[in-house]
Amino acid sequence: MRAPGGALERLPAAAAFHRTVGFVFDEVGSELPSKTAGELEHLQREERARHLIVSGTLRRVRECLLGAGVPFLVVKGPVLAALAYSSPRLRSYRDLDLIVPRSRFADALQAFESEGADVIDPNWRYLFDEVAGEVELTTGVDLHWHFLFSESVRRATKVRMEEIFERARRATVGGMEILTPDAPDTLIHLALHACKEGGDRLIWLKDIEQAVLNDKPSWRDVVDRALDWRVNLFVGAILLRARRVLHAPVPDEVLGALIPNRPWRRLLHSLDVLFPIDIWTGCETPATIAVRATRADAPRTLEFIGRAALSRARNGVRSGSRPAGRFTATAEARTAFLDRIASGR
Repeated sequence: MRAPGGALERLPAAAAFHRTVGFVFDEVGSELPSKTAGELEHLQREERARHLIVSGTLRRVRECLLGAGVPFLVVKGPVLAALAYSSPRLRSYRDLDLIVPRSRFADALQAFESEGADVIDPNWRYLFDEVAGEVELTTGVDLHWHFLFSESVRRATKVRMEEIFERARRATVGGMEILTPDAPDTLIHLALHACKEGGDRLIWLKDIEQAVLNDKPSWRDVVDRALDWRVNLFVGAILLRARRVLHAPVPDEVLGALIPNRPWRRLLHSLDVLFPIDIWTGCETPATIAVRATRADAPRTLEFIGRAALSRARNGVRSGSRPAGRFTATAEARTAFLDRIASGR
């Protein structure tokens, strides 16, 4: 990871942005000036405190959902650190991501609210329009019923969450037994999440590298499922970046199967070379925009990029930002959103 212009004083901020504080401090902390090392050490202590908080949250969440009879999967965060990382203590996480069946989403939300949780951004009108795949809670929980947030993206793909629940494996985290997606589904989810966020944080690429090295997903299953679900370009874009930046051992034939359009593969590679994410700027680049805008195929991706650019030029809206609209936080709007989720419409 490189700070702009090699400015050492920016290293703590860059490490915090990329969520790689533990890795940086372990690797070079003893060689840094005392002020920079002290800032990194302070950030690392904060990360360790968050680990304890999330561990406590997982214990309470497990009891809450088991009591409500709601099945759930734990993804990313502590379970990923336990299953995929050779040094789990270095993997930072700030919240707890859970997935529940779509039909039980309202039950899970009600169970959490009964324990004092609130939705952080209760714009039910927006959530209804998007048929949102998740809500964020004040208790540090991201409650999902799908891997993908927006209905427009889900409609163009075919991710079947019921299959992910059927294939789920058992894992032990902090002495607690939980369920999490199997290794291929975990890798696909990591890539989808990173892709839709622009793939601009090193920790997301480190997740990919460590999952490949230590969780050892079957490449045949990864490719077959990604193609079947029409998310192969999403997955391929992040695997390509993880291989270039961190030398993740992703075979050529896997990338070729996931991104069969060779010109598109070359374009993504060229953008990553010209606008490397490990040179931290905190700003969007053509490389992050191209990844975030990924759709089911290259032509639709280019079309979406063009339309988004035109919209930003007209409205001054940052790529990836929420469109302006009327904020609606009424009880009626909440009920309408939850009814839409439960009905599958």
